[in-house]
Amino acid sequence: MSREAVGHYRALAAANPDAHLPDLAMALNNLAADLGQTGRREEALAPIRESVAIRRTLAQVNPALHEAELRRSLQVAAWPDGTEPRNAPPSASH
Repeated sequence: MSREAVGHYRALAAANPDAHLPDLAMALNNLAADLGQTGRREEALAPIRESVAIRRTLAQVNPALHEAELRRSLQVAAWPDGTEPRNAPPSASH
């Protein structure tokens, strides 16, 4: 399901990046989290790196709107096993 969402949002973002890049970043973040939770950490690296890159760019343009989501992606990138730490705020993605 996560891979399908990435493909869907990637096509939408290609046609209209302003409207759909945040959705693509969310889908990539979700895919990375799903892969990490199933022990596929190496596979999760590419999507989380792409999510962080997109969200970093978005946060530079509009920090108030995108910095919280960038922090979430950075947290996913930092989790050694892809699972959320117990003290982490609930993810908007799940």
